[in-house]
This record gives sequence, structure tokens and C-alpha cells, in this order.
Amino acid sequence: MTIFKYVPFVILSAIVAIYNIQKLHQKPSLTSAIVRLSFIAYAVSVFYLIFTPGTYSFGSDAVFQAIAIGYAKVVVVPYRDYGMQAMLNIIMTIPMGIYLYIFGHKDRPLLNEVLFIAVGIALFNEGGQFVLDQLIHINRTVDIMDVIHNALGVVIGFYLMTPFNFILKNEKKGLQKKKS
Repeated sequence: MTIFKYVPFVILSAIVAIYNIQKLHQKPSLTSAIVRLSFIAYAVSVFYLIFTPGTYSFGSDAVFQAIAIGYAKVVVVPYRDYGMQAMLNIIMTIPMGIYLYIFGHKDRPLLNEVLFIAVGIALFNEGGQFVLDQLIHINRTVDIMDVIHNALGVVIGFYLMTPFNFILKNEKKGLQKKKS
């Protein structure tokens, strides 16, 4: 049944919403509400794009060489297309980098920590698609370039926030836990 293919999306969205609403109740402020609620909207939107059935095409005419691993299609030759799809994958994860900066530690993480987290987020996105394709056949293509582009978007978003550090210093106290 098609309805069951949406269950992972609903579960992930509910987890993010419940967690952030609980955090908002712990330290209520206007800034915290804006950040937490916008993060919920962002996460639900991204989860819908990547963890629900369907295929999306953004005008790319490139032909990809893919192999089938179980039910998943996996693109085996990287960088066959530098077009709109690549840019949209980067743009999709720039906000995640911004939220990483806002929710991050009191001191800005080092580059290697940011890269590690960015790759983890990207692997979660593509790995989740792969696993869901195996379990409930969401008809997605897994691509190593999507991992690279998603990670790049997170890193770009994180470092785009650097000039705003002086503004966020006071607001961060309401958005994150202190380091132990």
C-alpha cells in the first residue's frame, strides 16, 4: 500500500517537531520560537523531499549509469552532471548548516568537526533513501554526488553564519545547552 511508504516521513517529522517544541518550552523566547519553528518547517520539508515516494526532475538531460542494489538504483559514475540538480542539492542543505551554527556548541566547532557533521547529515539523507528503497520501495536514486553536494551545502551554510557571530552571541544562550 502506498500509504505505508509515508510512515518513515511522518515518524521523522514527528520526532523533530516534538523534540523542538519541548526545547522551546524549556527556554521560551521570541528568537527561540522563530528558530525552532522554522527548523521544524525546514526539516519536514526536507524529509518530504527525500523520504517520500517519487522522482523529481529539474531539467537535467544527463544520462546516469546506475546499478540496481536490491530495489535501489545507485549511480556509480560521479560527476556526470554539474547542472541544476547539483545546485539544488547544495541549496537544500545550506539551511542545515545555518541551524548547525545556531544550535552548535558555545564555541564554534573546528573545520574538521563541521566536515564530519556535514558528511554525517549527507550520509543520513542518502543512506536513508537507500534503506527505505530496500524496505518500502520509495523509488529513489542513491548518488554519491548527492552526498558530496549535501555535505557542501551544510559547510557553506555553517560558514555563511560566521559574520553574524556577534549578533548571535546573546541569542545562543536561549537556543543551546552550555558545554559541560
